[in-house]
Amino acid sequence: MVALAILGFGLLGLAAMQLHALQQSSAGRHTSDASAVARSALEQVHRLPWSALDSALAAWTAPDWDGASATLTTEMALPGGGTSTEKSYALDWRVSEVGSAGCLRDVEVRVEWQEAKVQTPKQVVLATRRYNWGDSGC
Repeated sequence: MVALAILGFGLLGLAAMQLHALQQSSAGRHTSDASAVARSALEQVHRLPWSALDSALAAWTAPDWDGASATLTTEMALPGGGTSTEKSYALDWRVSEVGSAGCLRDVEVRVEWQEAKVQTPKQVVLATRRYNWGDSGC
């Protein structure tokens, strides 16, 4: 009887650890997806003309370049052929001048999402620097 009680407590502890591992795996997948979204957005920023960076100077704004969306979702396949939205990500960006010459700008892309049972939203911020090759004064 004592051995069964010890085995029962051990199995309950194992089940609790398995649930925690599943939750952390899901959170890690969401972070990975958010990083991929941010990397893709930075690649799009590198293809933008210099003048397009003016719309996001000094403030976080929704992306306004072609093909960009302020909200992205991931979906998961359901048994039987349907799909369901798994997570929604909010994308925004900010540009800031570096120096006074106007030839160099920092570009930051932020992706935010809400995890279950977490009060503050999580976020991934990636940054790059752009140089104005097209201006003769640079």
